[in-house]
Amino acid sequence: MLFVACKQQNTPQQIQQVTFNVSAFGQTTEPMNGPAKAPQATILDDENGTALTDLYIFDGTSQVAHQTNDDPSFGTVTLNLAHGAHSLSFILTRSTGISVSEGVMTMTAIRPTFGKLLALNVSGSTPAQNLTLDRISGLLSITINDQFPAAANQIEFVMATKYTQINVASLLGVNGAEWSQKVSCASKVGQSGVEYTFNTICPSLTEEYTSDLTINIYNSSDAVIYTVTIEDVRFASNTKTLISGNLFTAPSASITVNTSWNTSIVGAW
Repeated sequence: MLFVACKQQNTPQQIQQVTFNVSAFGQTTEPMNGPAKAPQATILDDENGTALTDLYIFDGTSQVAHQTNDDPSFGTVTLNLAHGAHSLSFILTRSTGISVSEGVMTMTAIRPTFGKLLALNVSGSTPAQNLTLDRISGLLSITINDQFPAAANQIEFVMATKYTQINVASLLGVNGAEWSQKVSCASKVGQSGVEYTFNTICPSLTEEYTSDLTINIYNSSDAVIYTVTIEDVRFASNTKTLISGNLFTAPSASITVNTSWNTSIVGAW
């Protein structure tokens, strides 16, 4: 009996090779600019034709593949998977500063990011899987309508809550925290209609979340000379959030007094 028990414990797991063709990247609101995968074709994202760079595949929270776009077969991955149920997730991005730890992907700079969840039951007859990934990142576009003054030296954007980490098993943003970015705007002096864009990750793939957004302008002495806060800015996956307004000059307003009376109310006692 002991011999039989040991033999059962050492039975090799059945393994099946499954090929995943992640060769056409799409999203729900508009077609991608890039072609389907070809041996020497550049895979494009939907922002001015910039190539996506990294494809990650996870089984649950375990990373099972990482492919970069210098691989000639970028977009096609063959995995050895044990027979049975698998919860696979695919993340395709050109974000930078990527690290993965304990099922959480962290990005120091978020760029367009696409993903797909796939529940797959592997058997000896599992065919190749052709997948189209959907955009999971959102885009914040900030347009400053009025002219940058001569004293403007740096601009800072502060979000009360921004997500820079993804739960790889659910594709949801996690561990939201205050975020800020400060860059030079000296070259924008005299310009109006200047646009700044930031990619975002959301804690839901189907519902919005909100965050306050503050914009600060600093002079060359690093003192804040202009500031505005927009409350409850709405963000959602695969959605552009467009906000615009004056930062340096308030909209003009005038106040006048109407000295004409309405019709008198006549009563008697």
